[in-house]
Amino acid sequence: MVRGIQPEPPFTLDAAELTRQPERTVRFHRIQAALAFLGITVLVGALAVMIASTAYMAVTKTRDWHDMFGWWDARMALIAVLPASFYAWRWNRIRAAWAFRGYHLGDEELYVRTGLMFRKFVVLAYARIQEVNVSSGPLQRRFRLATLTISSAAGSDTIDDIDPQTAQELRNQLTEFARERRLPV
Repeated sequence: MVRGIQPEPPFTLDAAELTRQPERTVRFHRIQAALAFLGITVLVGALAVMIASTAYMAVTKTRDWHDMFGWWDARMALIAVLPASFYAWRWNRIRAAWAFRGYHLGDEELYVRTGLMFRKFVVLAYARIQEVNVSSGPLQRRFRLATLTISSAAGSDTIDDIDPQTAQELRNQLTEFARERRLPV
């Protein structure tokens, strides 16, 4: 696995290896995180500029914008450093999270493992599957990825960021398995 992060017994399968998502999902998630943090940084920065400008004008009782720009200083850049430092930490964790995610088609169940910090291992019985959907957003389509959503009476679970062809094949397989193993009503 990745630098000492190993799945322990409640999150492993004894006899099978989990299938991982493609390597390009790491890049996809890094770009997705960068866009989110860029948006947060711009929002926090704009809010800080508005608050600082209002405070400056209230204290100095002036409306001259040129004087206000002289008041700004390098310490104001800390507003952008906090989200950037969190993004740098997140950048490193994305690969570790990718190494931990996976799925496996068993004889009677589908196994899905997700999460790095908050780990989750789901076992879905084919007989309980009610609906299987494939979806793909614009950024996912750019990276040739799709999301498979499996619905049952207990809720829905997803297998995120897999090849669209694999998602279609899994959808067809899971639908067929569910049809074969469906409990009589």
